[in-house]
Amino acid sequence: MLRDLLPLALRDRYDATRSTRRVIDGVQVWFLNERADIDDAQLEARLAEALALLGRCMPHNLRRLRADVRSIWVKRWPNRGVFFHDTRIMVIDTTFVVNPTFTRAQVAATILHEGVHARITAMGVDRRFTNIADEERLCRRAEIAFGEQAPGGAPVVARAREILALSDDEVAPGIDIAVAEARLRELRRTEGGSGSTTG
Repeated sequence: MLRDLLPLALRDRYDATRSTRRVIDGVQVWFLNERADIDDAQLEARLAEALALLGRCMPHNLRRLRADVRSIWVKRWPNRGVFFHDTRIMVIDTTFVVNPTFTRAQVAATILHEGVHARITAMGVDRRFTNIADEERLCRRAEIAFGEQAPGGAPVVARAREILALSDDEVAPGIDIAVAEARLRELRRTEGGSGSTTG
């Protein structure tokens, strides 16, 4: 694939040119669906439902998300989601969004989780002087607060509580972009799913 021949710095630009852009619930959302077996309309509808659920249960978080995040980019990613502090772009994995084994609450909780990272970035916190594990735990506590209110939220609460009990290194494993890109290349080759593990 042409994308994989490009330097890392140019791959996002290439992907951006191929993405469909929407505004959903006041949030900029980009969709890059590379899977023939995923229906674009279903992908957009599931993401919209997750944002609507977040807005119903935690409207203040959705309001902050509109300001704190440049865009939610729904595309292939080797786990559920990630927030890039330098670009203020949140990536949510396509296969996670449409996977029927995950509830809308689980998708919304991932958006909320990454939105907490975005809020901390917007507040100007210098992460050189903070413990990233503490930040991750803050995200998980937000997930619990959401999951306790949201229909289908029980798996969100259970997973967040389980992760809160882990050590700092386990709660906040680092992201190596080169490793993530290698996993993406493998996912594209095998057309396997993602989103069932970390994130």
